[in-house]
Amino acid sequence: MPRTEISAHFDAARWGRLHPGSAVQSACWIDIMLSRLPGKPLMVLHEDDDGATLGFVGAVVTEPGAYEAYNPWTILRADPEVFPAAHAGGPVAPQLGGAAQDMLPSVVLSAPGYLGDPVGPAGRRPDAVRDCLSAVLDHARDAGLATVCVLYSTPEGAAVLDPVTTALGGACFDLTSRSVLEIGWADWDDYHSGPRNRRRAEILRQLRRLAEAGGEVVREDPRPRFDEVVAARCCLLRHYGQPADEDSERRRLHALIEAFGDDLVLYSVVREGRLLAHALFVAQDRVLQNIYAGTTEEGRATPYAHLAATYYAPLMYVTGKEFDRIDYGVGHETTKRLRGCLVVPLRGHLLPVGGR
Repeated sequence: MPRTEISAHFDAARWGRLHPGSAVQSACWIDIMLSRLPGKPLMVLHEDDDGATLGFVGAVVTEPGAYEAYNPWTILRADPEVFPAAHAGGPVAPQLGGAAQDMLPSVVLSAPGYLGDPVGPAGRRPDAVRDCLSAVLDHARDAGLATVCVLYSTPEGAAVLDPVTTALGGACFDLTSRSVLEIGWADWDDYHSGPRNRRRAEILRQLRRLAEAGGEVVREDPRPRFDEVVAARCCLLRHYGQPADEDSERRRLHALIEAFGDDLVLYSVVREGRLLAHALFVAQDRVLQNIYAGTTEEGRATPYAHLAATYYAPLMYVTGKEFDRIDYGVGHETTKRLRGCLVVPLRGHLLPVGGR
């Protein structure tokens, strides 16, 4: 008999037994970063008839002003648009209306890191995923919630979630994209000496400008620069109008260092020993996963400091012997495409609860 368990507590040990394949769905990552989701956490575990399991994590989002990227109302109804792709086909689920209370509160299922694919051996079974989400809908209905929303599914995840969502009376929609840089060079010398094109020439020009401004591109251990990394991260968040809680950022960075150790890599631009910009990555298997970036006020005034730390430093230090690709996550698609990234479309799935 299929069984679904829904808990307000994230159990890292049980989640780890699902054997997630992505760094941003790993137990240690979620344990550290789940507080980035704008609501009370939720873990869903489902066991199929034969004992195969699957799971989702997420949060119950209640506030209209909750962080826009995990808020189905702002994604689908707010003006200005958060993700234009979500509006390209007209209103999604127009029967719900446009008011915040038509979509919120909502069970939002996605790992912090913009990945909503079901995790686990049964995660590719449409019947199991349907049974699981049906149980989540029942839970949401009993709690007086408006919707269930799975965000940021990859093409592989959407192949299961699209028909399941339709069968459950929901709506599927294009959402945004994830950018991945395939590593086709042996090392920086190989990249630097490869066939010339506009992209390579422009990167080299920008690095020369940065050097003329006194900027140096380095790969570092984040621990000695702990305070500077946190300060630059908070500075960047404030620049984009997002909450910047220094104490929370310190706790997260400390936890990331404890969890990932030497697999946590910092690419930086420095000038006379001062950190101008950084990009923090974690290495898992043969994928380098971008976690976040930070830029100081001085760094923002320095030509190409942010681009060099985030995109050009990995070109200089990452080799094809170590990694197959770099995952840059969502957003800023044009910037990432210009740096050679491939674009992976991501989907969203909205399930009205009904019967509230």
